Amino acid sequence: MQRNRFVLAAALVGLALSLTTPAATAQAADTPPTESGALLKWLQAGSYRQWPKESAPHRSMGPHQGLVLTHLNPVLDKSMGAKAAAHPKGSAAVKEFQDSNGKLTGWAVSVKTAAASDGGKGWYWYEILGASAGGNVVAQANGVPLCSACHMRGRDFVLTPHPLD
Repeated sequence: MQRNRFVLAAALVGLALSLTTPAATAQAADTPPTESGALLKWLQAGSYRQWPKESAPHRSMGPHQGLVLTHLNPVLDKSMGAKAAAHPKGSAAVKEFQDSNGKLTGWAVSVKTAAASDGGKGWYWYEILGASAGGNVVAQANGVPLCSACHMRGRDFVLTPHPLD
């Protein structure tokens, strides 16, 4: 009886470990959190810098000030490469803001949080000016009207040209 309990316990531990394999956690690592404090820490850690990105900073074609460099998570990069009309839930982009010396000055983030975009309400928008904890948060919610209205012109609310150049 004791041996059976041990075997059962070992099997349960093995099951728990298999649910947290690199493949299972990779998807989660490629989707930014959608809570302001957690997202800022995630951005500061720079995990998104491993994603596909534009080759060099450039002037924003939108309202963002200074130079920008956009990173697409693998989900969004694949969807854009397939020229999908609608991107899947979990699609995300991070736009770095830089000054003329290449110093990081903030971020804009978009994360698709629902299967349907619903006029921008299915996207979480976040923008912070200032790369520190004391930065000025400009947007941090699903369906932010200013963000949705501008991004409406893109393919499923994504304006970044693809393939990335």
